Amino acid sequence: MARNAETSGSGAAESASSAKEDMDLLKEDLARLRQDLQAIMKDVRGFVSDQAKDSVEKGKVFARDAGEQIDSARDDVQERVREHPLTAIGLAFGAGVLLAMLNRK
Repeated sequence: MARNAETSGSGAAESASSAKEDMDLLKEDLARLRQDLQAIMKDVRGFVSDQAKDSVEKGKVFARDAGEQIDSARDDVQERVREHPLTAIGLAFGAGVLLAMLNRK
């Protein structure tokens, strides 16, 4: 019976030691996981930042191109009005009458 007590005591000590080793391994794994997640987040932030900068630059180019097209269209309209002033007045009058009729209803 004394032998069973020694065996069970030895088994408990081994079990406690094994549990401590498992706990230490788990802590190490969690520390590595934390480091990996921090590295991933840093990479994601860099990627998102680069994408945002690219998008802003594309937006600026698009706005500049749109502004140039608007300026070109305005210049074309001004030129046509100078070439045909009576036609421009007639179109403006017709558009005004049409809008007035639409607003009545």
